[in-house]
Amino acid sequence: MYPFGLATAYPRNRWYIAALSAEITQTPFERMLLDVPVALYRTEDGRPVAMYGRCPHRFYPLALGRVEGDGLVCGYHGFKFAASGKCVRIPAQNSGANFEQPTYPLEERGTYTWIWMGDPKLADPSSIPPYEDFGLDQPGWAVSGGYRLEINGRSQLLIDNLMDLTHLPHVHHHVPGGDAYLQSRHTLSERPRSLRLTQEMPGTWSPFFEFLWGADQRFDGEVMLHQVTDFYGPEFVKTSGPLIDFAQDGEGHLSTSHGIVYFLHGVTPAMAHSTHFFCAQTRNFRIDDDAFGQALHELDEVIRMQDVVAINHVEPDVERSSQVQRELLARSDRAAAAVRERIKEMILAEQPSQASEPAPARDLAG
Repeated sequence: MYPFGLATAYPRNRWYIAALSAEITQTPFERMLLDVPVALYRTEDGRPVAMYGRCPHRFYPLALGRVEGDGLVCGYHGFKFAASGKCVRIPAQNSGANFEQPTYPLEERGTYTWIWMGDPKLADPSSIPPYEDFGLDQPGWAVSGGYRLEINGRSQLLIDNLMDLTHLPHVHHHVPGGDAYLQSRHTLSERPRSLRLTQEMPGTWSPFFEFLWGADQRFDGEVMLHQVTDFYGPEFVKTSGPLIDFAQDGEGHLSTSHGIVYFLHGVTPAMAHSTHFFCAQTRNFRIDDDAFGQALHELDEVIRMQDVVAINHVEPDVERSSQVQRELLARSDRAAAAVRERIKEMILAEQPSQASEPAPARDLAG
């Protein structure tokens, strides 16, 4: 499978965003995650649960059932499964069964709820991308957006897109100043939790800067702009807005004379050729300006939808095209190539035990 030549294009042993936390309620719903149908719901006490989404009796979608207490009741024959997955009631025989439906570890962290669908013994919550690194749900920061897009393309196409921003003046040609990315100097650096791409480029005041900071912050003449992309893993990427008067202290924290805005990209494979794209923006300025937050969200959504359209055009023929001719890489692909190598290593590390779906539940009913 492109681009790795392996059976899959993503690793399973990662924390992926399953849903916006606000999406999960006591009304169950189904979401395809890593080629698996998952029923998501909350128990009566508010705890989120992720359960394999097919009833083992007749394979009816469990999300079409209802929540009862902490359990999920199938809407076909009334089988009830506790939040642990155990079958606690079969109405036709007035009992439960020695049977456990697969469930998946969840971690609810503010805006997002994360799911682990790999080896449960490796599910360490400390490996979730660090919110403090990008201002998500942090004091002194505002969050806007918070929405999900569906991409009809494999997740790696989105990651490649995020790691090579030289597409800006072409795909996002309505955004002023995109040509500067064609002249940028690229630097890759290792951080404790991410691989960082820093792009340095000459620039001047643009209407986008005025939109962010206001006309009173205007400066004349050419300055050096910096843009930062952090790859935390195949599940999450952060890109910054323009950083002016960039400085970096000994611990790698960014500072600027203007406020900082980050664009957050949650990348969750749905199926082999489709992706959930979780989008949000964070900022440490104008944090009480809801109208500005809405305007930023609307601008951001237009840009992301252009990326979605581009990827949707690539996916249908990418497998055949990659067989017909060798992929041509440019100097600007340095970061994307490094990220691909990391992801391929993650996939290969899982190969001995990797399966396309979780093992079926043990059928011990009687």
